[in-house]
Amino acid sequence: MNAEKAFGSKWFDLCAEAGIAPEGWQAEVASRRDDRQRTRIVWRLTRGDARLAVKEVRAPRDPDAFLADITAQMEAASRFDGFPELLAVDAEAQICVMRWAEGETLFDALSRPDADHAALLALAGGWIAGLHGAGIDARRNFQPKYSVRHLRRLAHEMETGARPAPPRARDWQQAAARLADMAADFEGRETVSTLGHGDLNLRNLMICGTQVTGLDPRPVTPVPVGHDIARFAVHYGALLAPPDATGRILPGVDLSGLFAGYDVVGVDEPSIGFLCRMRVLIDWQTLPPEPRQTGPERRRFAGLLRLAHAAFETPK
Repeated sequence: MNAEKAFGSKWFDLCAEAGIAPEGWQAEVASRRDDRQRTRIVWRLTRGDARLAVKEVRAPRDPDAFLADITAQMEAASRFDGFPELLAVDAEAQICVMRWAEGETLFDALSRPDADHAALLALAGGWIAGLHGAGIDARRNFQPKYSVRHLRRLAHEMETGARPAPPRARDWQQAAARLADMAADFEGRETVSTLGHGDLNLRNLMICGTQVTGLDPRPVTPVPVGHDIARFAVHYGALLAPPDATGRILPGVDLSGLFAGYDVVGVDEPSIGFLCRMRVLIDWQTLPPEPRQTGPERRRFAGLLRLAHAAFETPK
């Protein structure tokens, strides 16, 4: 399909902003997300050897949030040269044009039967280190008490009916209580805060040989490095980590490959150990009851239960 047909008159305005000729571009869908939270299409555009990406967010309709995400990408790219260049934006239409990022997502690369997990994780770790190193804000004492308060508030809201209970709610409550008991082991130790990614899941990193490109950073403020690492580690651990894996940072997940590339802090950094466990609980409590879960949600829930059993000794 040609780009004019795919995007209508918006295409000409976007090309004018990007400084490119609108004629001759062919568009095909590269990826699509359509779930409870979002409907999003990424198009691959080609003209000869040239390639562009066009991202459309069709739902929810929130131009201000779309523009905030675009601003976040521009700010992240100004700190760290690891994101595709943005060329044109129409916030009202929730569409943007950027350079095409070659390769495949880290999720797809790790999903291959012959994938070298350690090598791929090391590549990702190097990229994350570059992003975190460029955004370092300060060294400070880690305070898990704020996360513990959040967990207790969630638990109270579940008990009173103000918030829907997660699947296997009793096991979730048990795991949350155990994490609260662990907090003293992490309290007051030095952490590093940085401007990170904000949604560092395996589908937001592209791998092409040894080159890594980041996608879709979110608006961020300085937070401990463990926030990004935890998002990454739990996504990997729940869906792709070998089921017999063991780990020092997050039980049930071998992250030694990641830390072969990541050198901003070491494996004993307190925010990483605590927030990885916290992330298991946060991801768990967002899932709907088991009868309403989609196939991907059931797979994710099974992986989270495995991680919770390893970290908190909850039932499998």
